[in-house]
Amino acid sequence: MNLEKERANRVKCLSDDILEKLMEDNIAYNPEDLKNVIEMLARSVADLVNIYTGKEEDHATALKGTISKMRISYNILHYKEKAKTLRKRNKYHPVIRKRN
Repeated sequence: MNLEKERANRVKCLSDDILEKLMEDNIAYNPEDLKNVIEMLARSVADLVNIYTGKEEDHATALKGTISKMRISYNILHYKEKAKTLRKRNKYHPVIRKRN
């Protein structure tokens, strides 16, 4: 039971992190990325409802899957933002590669 509580708390922390990312004013996300995030979060909600209503017998595995989906959502938001920043920076300061 303790492992289930830890995983449920992890879901809550990831939810807070995702909300924090989305609330940042200076970031504009690609609509396709947001669509993927929404899909993963909707699947996470469905998993949690299945756990709550008893349709899912293996709570530990279901929570693990929910955490994975939420991490995917967070990573989409986090790494797409970083990639865009890197592209902008490299546009003006291109990386010089040495040939061997």
